[in-house]
Amino acid sequence: MFSWESVDMSATISMPQSVRIPRACSAPATRVSEATYRRRRQLVGIVLAVLVAVGAVLAHDVLAGSSDGPASAAASLPALTRITITARPGDTLWSIGELHHGAVPIARYVDKLVDINGGASIQAGQAVLLP
Repeated sequence: MFSWESVDMSATISMPQSVRIPRACSAPATRVSEATYRRRRQLVGIVLAVLVAVGAVLAHDVLAGSSDGPASAAASLPALTRITITARPGDTLWSIGELHHGAVPIARYVDKLVDINGGASIQAGQAVLLP
């Protein structure tokens, strides 16, 4: 009958003396010139300076904001006051617009007059809001 206890599992490996296994495979060290070393250091310095400058600009934009005014400018604006005129007999929104449109095109100004006054018709004595 077969028994594992009786099997000898030991083995010996012998290698010839002429075969040598290197301990570590490394390339021979090459020495760079002093000029190459200086150029590399300058390049690294320039790259780091650019990164610091970009970081400073980004930090400034985040902290100070990149708008034209201070961050609280919207809250400090005064409330808009509407100018009103009293319509006289024979006035139309177009005739009022001709007098008050300034640099805004007349058609655009009259459209705004119609919007803020609730329609195209006005009556004598009515308060007309101007944009």
